[in-house]
Amino acid sequence: MKRILIFLAAGLLLSACGPTSQVLYYWGGGLSNTTEYERRAYRLSAKQSPESTCEMLLMYEKLVTHPGGLRQVPPPGICAEYAWLLAQPETATIFAEHASARQKAAFVFTDYGTGFLERSRELFEMEMRYYPESMVFIKPLAERLFRQ
Repeated sequence: MKRILIFLAAGLLLSACGPTSQVLYYWGGGLSNTTEYERRAYRLSAKQSPESTCEMLLMYEKLVTHPGGLRQVPPPGICAEYAWLLAQPETATIFAEHASARQKAAFVFTDYGTGFLERSRELFEMEMRYYPESMVFIKPLAERLFRQ
């Protein structure tokens, strides 16, 4: 009887160590070893072009508006990264001049300068709401960005 209990306990412990089919946060992409976020972020930093900036904005919007994973919230830091990109003065100009009609349709506004700044504020708030531990970093950053 003792031996059966030991094997049962060992079996339960080992079964808890197996891979899970669900992830905590969804970073985009499929079953490859890299996520959509990793591929596009690399492309943006390696070859900074207006097209890669437009692609990145769309990818961020998708990750924020359609989160996956077990928590069903955007991954940590994504809202802040996206907010930072939207708050950069050149982003609205780049998007207005280089985005395709499909990319522009992802946003409900056509005044990208004002719309991106408002969306940036919302995203900083979302980051602090979902990840309160980030408030110590995000709040001063947002205050500096929007001080006018």
